[in-house]
Amino acid sequence: MISKINCTSVRFRGSSLFKQMMLGILLSSTALTACKKIYNVPAGSDYLSESINYTVDTYRPVLGRTTVFGSFSSDDSTFPLKFEIVNPRNNAGTATTAFSQTSSALVWNGRYTGLEKSIAEIEAKRSVEERPLFEVATSGEFILWAGARNDNFLKPVSDSAYVFDVRVSNNGGSRLIRKINIIPRRERPYEPSFHIDEVTGLSKLEPNGAVKRLIPAILAGMRASTLQRNLEREIRDDQKKTLTQDCWVYFKKKAGDGHSLTFKFMDKDSLPINPAKFNNTKWDQLVHGFNMEMTPQYVKYDIAYPVPLIKAPTVYTTIDGAQANVVFSYSRIGFSGSREIGTMSLAFNIFEKGDWEIIFFFHNDTPKFENE
Repeated sequence: MISKINCTSVRFRGSSLFKQMMLGILLSSTALTACKKIYNVPAGSDYLSESINYTVDTYRPVLGRTTVFGSFSSDDSTFPLKFEIVNPRNNAGTATTAFSQTSSALVWNGRYTGLEKSIAEIEAKRSVEERPLFEVATSGEFILWAGARNDNFLKPVSDSAYVFDVRVSNNGGSRLIRKINIIPRRERPYEPSFHIDEVTGLSKLEPNGAVKRLIPAILAGMRASTLQRNLEREIRDDQKKTLTQDCWVYFKKKAGDGHSLTFKFMDKDSLPINPAKFNNTKWDQLVHGFNMEMTPQYVKYDIAYPVPLIKAPTVYTTIDGAQANVVFSYSRIGFSGSREIGTMSLAFNIFEKGDWEIIFFFHNDTPKFENE
């Protein structure tokens, strides 16, 4: 038990800086000695708690995207700590070599700010390194690199997990944290992707076999051209069951490993809407892209992947920086000469490099852009 130190009983004559320093050293030394006695740590050794652990022991990361997860509790153990994944195995206890595979990974060497002026400037801040598909960082967090995919890593299944242990050590000794579970989910190259089954990777189907159109844009203040109502994100019946949305969103990837992102808009007749009709849109702040090309059919950017590049708030992202956030806006003169502002937004991620298109399809009715 640490004895309480009565500082008023320690007296020095005078008030020189040297005497004050000696008092501080005395107090610190006494506290350190007391701590050594409490934790039974030999002098000069690190402390490694017997209660170190992870606050969660089962993780379900999605393959094909770099993901950092795992909250390690050090219980006041002395850093730095060394972490090592040991004894990886499946649920039946059979050893697996999946954890020892390596792949090329994009690793940041500089600080991403969102102010970079070109893809070249972005790429200068990261490099390609050969890394294990799955590893544990010096913080104790786990890293599943984007190179871990359906065909080269753990088999993505719904009812079984892979299990591993983590050895943690410092100069004070080592501890083994047993039975951490990882249940990988099949690749989904973009978000939102709740219309894709996380186990099979296939689009979920309606009872009649039709593919669900479950990705809606968020709409506000957009009036329909022919129907006397505003366009809505969700249309509900009297029983408050969602039937459909006025605007479906599609993600489409062309063949190859390109580096572009194109936005298209389609009216109720599947004809293109000129992007210029969204006349209030801040096109230079829409995405962190370059060399914008706008035509009556689309608007296109050169872009570095993934989108967003990292989880960090910028002018192009949601508040928490977890997703890119695009906002398309226009203004028109409505009835009685009032000005109406219509907006459409979408928060999203794209994890695979390529030439991607995001298509907004107003399948029920076309927005009214013209003045009254």
